[in-house]
Amino acid sequence: MVKVLTFLGTRPELIKLAPLIPLLYQHCDHRLVHSGQHYSYELDARFFAELELPAPDYTLNVGSASHGEQTARMLSRLEPILQAEAPAVVIVQGDTNTALAGALCAAKLQIAVVHVEAGCRSFNRAMPEEQNRIVIDHLASLLCAPDEVAVSHLLAEGIPAKRIALVGSTAIDACERARPFAARSRILNRLEVEPGHYLALTLHRAENTTPAILPGILAALATLAEAQPIVFPAHPRTLAALTAQNLTLPPGIKLCPPLGYLDTLRLVGAARALLTDSGGLQEEAAVLGTPALILREETEWHTLVACGFHTLVGNRCETILATAVEALRPARLDALHANPPAMRGGASKRICTLVEALMFAPPAVAAAP
Repeated sequence: MVKVLTFLGTRPELIKLAPLIPLLYQHCDHRLVHSGQHYSYELDARFFAELELPAPDYTLNVGSASHGEQTARMLSRLEPILQAEAPAVVIVQGDTNTALAGALCAAKLQIAVVHVEAGCRSFNRAMPEEQNRIVIDHLASLLCAPDEVAVSHLLAEGIPAKRIALVGSTAIDACERARPFAARSRILNRLEVEPGHYLALTLHRAENTTPAILPGILAALATLAEAQPIVFPAHPRTLAALTAQNLTLPPGIKLCPPLGYLDTLRLVGAARALLTDSGGLQEEAAVLGTPALILREETEWHTLVACGFHTLVGNRCETILATAVEALRPARLDALHANPPAMRGGASKRICTLVEALMFAPPAVAAAP
């Protein structure tokens, strides 16, 4: 039985790996390590409970810090665990500092790296996430790509096809797995909103909380909120930026604390549309049949924009309003809600099968089967 260690440390990683982790425990000798990149395990325990996952075998509690210091803490604390456990495979997900540290530490110890959600590109090299995902992809032994576009990016960068597997997205599996539980959420009652009569908002990316950008986003939201209320589960970073910049939320925006995964799914699934700068929520919104307006200049999920279900609206007041008026047109939203994109599930099972196939490879595996 192949020994596998999964390294995660943020809530998006936890959510997207939730359908895969139980399979790994069933079919592999599995260890789970929590870096604590954003939160301690204690603060993430609610998510573990909601997703019915066992507690991690190791917690590193690295906490927030500069990119260099945070990554260094992870490397120094993860290396002795990898040396003691000696897994054949280390699994990382996405584009976080946790994923980067896990891939780098494993690769230097000649342990095979499996990258879940490989090949996604925004083509914005100023984003730390873009830098991370590129480095991880070039370190990985097996690159699990969510769609054909991601595969094309990897091939264009010279990564051999034999290391790439088109598996789909585990976020789709996670959302489908949690859907029945999310339906029981009482979040709409608590917030006193009616399904289909509000917009949901998430806003947390560092570039969108700067003094050069955040006031313009708020000005655009003020106009949009005149037509229908906007529900905003506020990220701590955004709240801190509002305070530091002496900004107030416009009327029509209903502020609430950060939500758990199931409440978030219920809120997004019942919204008329989603306004977001999140990567993961773009996929989840599509699974739930909710069109999204992406408050960024680029996205990693090109296919959802290309098919017309999601819309890039930028992060400047003028571009947001110029694009959002058409994107939120009632007839258009009705048509999109009636015909959501087909989302391919089953990625978690495909990845587990590929990982199991590594069991006969030597410890220093150089390429995927």
